[in-house]
Amino acid sequence: MIDKSKPITSNYLLTRCFDQTPLIPKPVLTPTSELDNYMSLDIQLRENDDVLLFWKENIELFPILSSMVCDLFATPASNTTVEKLFSSSKNTVTDR
Repeated sequence: MIDKSKPITSNYLLTRCFDQTPLIPKPVLTPTSELDNYMSLDIQLRENDDVLLFWKENIELFPILSSMVCDLFATPASNTTVEKLFSSSKNTVTDR
């Protein structure tokens, strides 16, 4: 019997491969089933709750939706580059 509590220190590749515990594959969720699971949740978020923290904590349950939320909330509310451009154009274009 192999003692699983000790780390594997063998230099033999086959021993290292076969003595490791196999990883259990996660069930594959379709975007539709993931959305259905999310919509069936009974959650009440309050006004001061951190929405990003919710998605971070539930990234295992909703990997597709979590990545979409990160893309959505990564969009800045205003683009300061464009605002700076218009401000500087005021200095270069004079009123006639």
